[in-house]
Amino acid sequence: MLGRPEAHSTQKHHPSLDGLRGFAAFSVLLYHLGHWLGFPALATNSGLAVDLFFCLSGYVLPLAYQRHTATLTTPRFLRTRIIRLMPLVLLAIAISAPYVVVRNGLAGAGVPWTPVAMAVLLGMINLPYFGAPKAIGGPELFPLNGPQYTLFLELVVNALWWATRRLDQFRLAVVLACCCFVLLLPMGLGGDIAETFWSGFPRVGASFFAGVALFHFEGRVPNWRAWTAIFWSLFAVMAVLFYLPFEAPLALQLFWVAVLSPLLVLAGTRARLSTFVNRVCLSAGALSYPVYCLHYPIFSWVNGLYRARFGPQSLAIEGPLVIALALVLSFAALKLYDEPLRRFLATRSRRAHGRRHPTAPSPLKRISEGIIAETDD
Repeated sequence: MLGRPEAHSTQKHHPSLDGLRGFAAFSVLLYHLGHWLGFPALATNSGLAVDLFFCLSGYVLPLAYQRHTATLTTPRFLRTRIIRLMPLVLLAIAISAPYVVVRNGLAGAGVPWTPVAMAVLLGMINLPYFGAPKAIGGPELFPLNGPQYTLFLELVVNALWWATRRLDQFRLAVVLACCCFVLLLPMGLGGDIAETFWSGFPRVGASFFAGVALFHFEGRVPNWRAWTAIFWSLFAVMAVLFYLPFEAPLALQLFWVAVLSPLLVLAGTRARLSTFVNRVCLSAGALSYPVYCLHYPIFSWVNGLYRARFGPQSLAIEGPLVIALALVLSFAALKLYDEPLRRFLATRSRRAHGRRHPTAPSPLKRISEGIIAETDD
C-alpha cells in the first residue's frame, strides 16, 4: 500500500509550467488550423495538449488552495473558479454567435434563431448542447466554441476535487486516476461531441487526479540537478509527439496520458531555468488561456470573410493571419477585458462576503482574484 506523503512544494509558482501551458495552447491552435484548413498533418497529435492542461490543473489547484480548504466555503470556491474561467468564455460566445447569424443569413439558408439562442444560453452557463444542428456548429457539444468542452470538464472535476478535499487526497487521487485510466482503454480519448461525451469524464479524471497525486508526492522527490535536463528532454519528446505528421496510435496516446505528461509536469516543478527563459514562460502562460478560448471564433470570422471575398480557403494565407490575430487579440483581451473584469468581480465578491461575515478570515487576495497561474483548458 502506498504511504501517505505529507511534504508539499513550498514554491508557489513554477514558470516552467506556464511555459508548458503556453506551448500546449499554441500547439492546439496549430492543430485546429490544420484540421479546419485541410492540412491535418500540421500538429497532428496536439489534441493531446488537453490532457497536459488537465494534469497541470490537478497540480496547480492544490498548490493554490491547500491552505484554504478549511476556511473557503464551497460556494466561494466555485465562484472563484467561475470568475477565473468564464469571462473569456463569454467573450468568445459574443464573437462567434454573430458570425453564425451573419454566415447563415448571407448563405440564404435562414438564421436558425432558436438553436442559436439555445447555444448562447447553454454556452453562457457552460453546459453542453446535445443535438446542436450542423448549421450552428454541431455535432460539437459547444457549437459556438468547440474547445469549451474542456472547460465544462474542468469545472466538473474541480467541484469533485473540492467536495473530497478533506479525504486522504493522495490515496484518493491515485485510485481515481488509475480507475479513470482503465476506463480510457475501451473508451478512448474524446468528450467534444455527443458520441464521445462520456469518455470526457475519465479523460479529465485520469490526468487531473494524476496532477493532484503529483502535488502530494513531489515534495518527497529528490531535488536533483538532473531534473532540468530531464525537463527539456521530456519537452522535446512532447514536441515530437505533438508534431508527428501522422496520428499516434492509441497506445502511445495513453502512454502520454499515464506516464509522459505527469513526468513532464513533475520535471517542470524541479527544473531551474534562466531568468530570460522564465520571463518567456510567464508571458506564454499568460497568453495561453486567451489564445485557447478565442482562437475558434477568430478563425471563424477570418475564414468566413476570406472565403466570401476570395473563394477557396488557403492555409498559406489564413494560417499566419489567424495566428497573428489570435496572439494580438488575446493579449488585448487579457489586459483590457479579462484581468480588469476578474479583479472587479473578485473585489465585489470579497466585499459581499465581508458584509455577511465581518469577522471571518479572508482568503488570500491572490486566490480570490483567481490570478494565480492555473491550467484552465
